Amino acid sequence: MAPRPAIALLPDAVVAQLNARLVDQAFSDYEGLTAWLQEQGYQISKTAVWRHGSNLQAAMEKSLSRARERMEIAKALRGASDDEKAALMEANEMVAMDQIMDMFEEVSGLEIGERMAAIPKLVRAIADLNRSAIGSAKWKREFEAEIRKRSREEAAEELATELKNDGISVELEASIKRILTGRQ
Repeated sequence: MAPRPAIALLPDAVVAQLNARLVDQAFSDYEGLTAWLQEQGYQISKTAVWRHGSNLQAAMEKSLSRARERMEIAKALRGASDDEKAALMEANEMVAMDQIMDMFEEVSGLEIGERMAAIPKLVRAIADLNRSAIGSAKWKREFEAEIRKRSREEAAEELATELKNDGISVELEASIKRILTGRQ
């Protein structure tokens, strides 16, 4: 297994300060950040700081991109029809699954103990997402069945109105509606 990055050995408070400085300085001045770490008593190379900064910047850009995707999905859901909402929900589930798979990749770089602690959480997230997908599929089937039912009822009503204008009996009208709508 590859050795842990030097930054990972720093206390959380120092990493948090380093990250804040990286963001404040727009991911630049790695020499200055290396000097600051040395002032704090840590001998970390400029390359290690740069690598950490590059990874942090990439992660932040990915998070921002996903946030934009979610905002676009939310905007689209506001004015969407039920069919479009179902499609957007499926797309959102796919984005979530993609994020979980990215997390699995990140877990592979952890030590075995940390990996063992993280994997059950990721598996749970996948299970929750699958339950959500099953619920969405059920909702979609029920929605489509309701649309078909309404369509049959509207067709039956339209036909009954036409036939009533032609002078059919109330009993025949009721029979036609029952046959077309599938009611007993």
